[in-house]
Amino acid sequence: MLDRVPGYVWTFVALISGILLGGFFPELLNPVALGTKALISFIVAIVPMLIFFALSPAIATLVKRGLAGKFAGSVILWFVATSAVAGLFGVIASSFIFGIPFSSEFSSISSEIMKMFQRLGQGGASMPLLSIVGAVAAGFIAVWIEPLYKFFSLIQKGIVRAGRIIAYAMIPLLLCFGVTIGVNFGARLGMGHYITMGLYSFILCLVWWLFYVFIIIKSVARQPVGKVLKEYFVPTGLIAAGTCSSMATLPVNLIYAKKYGVRDEIADFVIPFGAVFNMDGSALAYIAFAPFILAYIYHLEVSWTLMFIAWPAHVLFTIAAPGLPAPVGTALWSSSLFTSMIGFQDPARTTVIATWLALCGGFPDMFITTVNSTDDGFSAITFHHFFDRYFKQKDKKTIQEIIAAR
Repeated sequence: MLDRVPGYVWTFVALISGILLGGFFPELLNPVALGTKALISFIVAIVPMLIFFALSPAIATLVKRGLAGKFAGSVILWFVATSAVAGLFGVIASSFIFGIPFSSEFSSISSEIMKMFQRLGQGGASMPLLSIVGAVAAGFIAVWIEPLYKFFSLIQKGIVRAGRIIAYAMIPLLLCFGVTIGVNFGARLGMGHYITMGLYSFILCLVWWLFYVFIIIKSVARQPVGKVLKEYFVPTGLIAAGTCSSMATLPVNLIYAKKYGVRDEIADFVIPFGAVFNMDGSALAYIAFAPFILAYIYHLEVSWTLMFIAWPAHVLFTIAAPGLPAPVGTALWSSSLFTSMIGFQDPARTTVIATWLALCGGFPDMFITTVNSTDDGFSAITFHHFFDRYFKQKDKKTIQEIIAAR
């Protein structure tokens, strides 16, 4: 009976129960909150290593496949571009919504940038950014050194396997994250923050969805919106929301994209590739969460300068994020990045990160995963429109070569 209950239901129950328990019994459950913060401190410490070993083989694979031909190169550039645009939209939208200034009230943009880099040089705070730079360099080197590429790939597979194990531990983890929120804010305020976060995530994802459907699908790919929604989006989106996993949605994603009419050659490359490297929803939402959590909840000073500096690093990570559940994957990376750039030190840093991770679970994760998964299918539909003739020419050439060989 319990096995029939979807995983996201247990996620909601664990998170909300934790918030209520922590809010009503703060003194009794304060040790749980302290233990959760200690766990987060440990996880944050290994984030640079996770980033390096996740990004290195991903960068090498991108380079290898990007040089494979016109179609593969176009797909890669498309996914990079859409993630960059989604992240930029997150920066601009959230900055306007929360009235973020261009720079600090008491300093210019240039001086704020200098202070930010000074903070990043203190106490190892720059390690996440340095790990990205090192991963990019190592990835390019691994393209030419096959044993190194195999070693990086082996480590990456280990991270993915660890991600599957952590997925089973997410319910008790989210219970502890919820307790931390309840202890810090109380039951009423904690629930208010979570409901607001859910609505905020829904609006962000809805606006991006409208852009993709009516600009990309309708105007660029020239597809009938009603047919796309009925035959592809609805069945795929429901599975993505229910599983909260792009990888778990992959088989269904392929089935309905092909059922819509996408060629096998296009769907079989674009959708699996996108499930790993294309996270438009994550690029959009997790950077847009920064003003909500830092400025709205904690009343900290956040500026456009901070957002624009974080944007490219954030997008690069979401393009090849490790195979971890979102609350301990992209959310952990984003919260670590922003708290480092602001110059937070423990215990304040772990408190903010715990809040960030907890608020991303449940509804926000459902909306973000739906965008991530269906954008892969939308991309396949778009590439079918532009490359169908290209593949038909290849098919014709192959047939002619077979006939000539006989």
